[in-house]
Amino acid sequence: MTPRERLLAVYRGETPDRVPVLADLSYWYAAHGGGKFIPGHTEGANKDKIPRLLELHRQTGAAIHLNLGCFYDETYDDSVRVRSGVDGELYRHRFETPVGAVEEVRRWSETSFSWPIVHHMVQDVADLKVIRYVFEHVSYRARWDIFEEVDRLVGDLGLPLVQVPYTGMGFLSSRYAGVERTVMLATDHPEEIEQTVNTINAAHEVVTRLMAEGPSQVLIHSDNLSSDVQSPRWLERYSGNYYRRMAEIAHQHGKPLETHIDGRLRGLLRATAEMGFDGADAVTPAPWGDLTPQECRDEAGPKLVLSGGVPPNSFLAAVPLKVLDEQIEAWLDLRHRSPALIIAPSDQLPPDGELDRVTRLVQAAAAATY
Repeated sequence: MTPRERLLAVYRGETPDRVPVLADLSYWYAAHGGGKFIPGHTEGANKDKIPRLLELHRQTGAAIHLNLGCFYDETYDDSVRVRSGVDGELYRHRFETPVGAVEEVRRWSETSFSWPIVHHMVQDVADLKVIRYVFEHVSYRARWDIFEEVDRLVGDLGLPLVQVPYTGMGFLSSRYAGVERTVMLATDHPEEIEQTVNTINAAHEVVTRLMAEGPSQVLIHSDNLSSDVQSPRWLERYSGNYYRRMAEIAHQHGKPLETHIDGRLRGLLRATAEMGFDGADAVTPAPWGDLTPQECRDEAGPKLVLSGGVPPNSFLAAVPLKVLDEQIEAWLDLRHRSPALIIAPSDQLPPDGELDRVTRLVQAAAAATY
């Protein structure tokens, strides 16, 4: 089987010839001469970098799946003015509306080779009104021309996953307000928070439907879940109905839907499976995560695709190869319980990680046939 065929087999509930191997090498590439990935581009993580990323995947043998682009455009009517772009080491994204203005500011990090947020759009409850106005005046258009070009470039070397956007709560906690301010606003202004979450979800449901209707093969959603930030009860309260709606839309069009869980896992694997998701991406077990590989499968049940399995720090030179090998073996052993399994550095190869260790992972998976 090719890497693409293995991935599709797993997502379709079939048994591949061996466990597929994924890797997100984009941050490693950025740290080794690839340059900055500019936020806000239609091409996502900058389409011009894809050929070089593919060379790294051919070198390591790991399939590619993420950071290949955004396959829809968003536009606003004349009442919303959008200003965004790089300003030195900062990236600014600003909305100006008749009811006020909000701005997000990011600062380039030479440590993580990413753009951490240093100023959130939402600073107080009044800013929620601006956010709602923005999402009430947005429209979306699918860009399958970009997808088809990326799909052609990737070929059998992987499977471009088609991303659908955050939930309203995911946007607030991860992007627009930050965790602490979101929790405080939900406590002090619950009606404002619920109204904002519902408004964002209504807009993003349009995107989910667009992405499910086209030539996509697997959809991925990311609220960057972690149970110490969004517990199962919190998730159910603010996003449960919308999660089920996303899964329903995807399944109506015959598309699997997975979610990106790159934090604490306890309770969330079971919760997202019960809400209709077909897979969990970037699953990181102990010692970084809070569940062992066996506990991950116990929580997820036999059908939820578990993608990940090897903590990212294990790809650093300081970690003995014996430790890496033991973690790889523990994750690959799960194939005896269910074929719904993918192995990968979770959730990405660190900028100071070693490519040779990714190849070592690929070789171990190749030897562990069904």
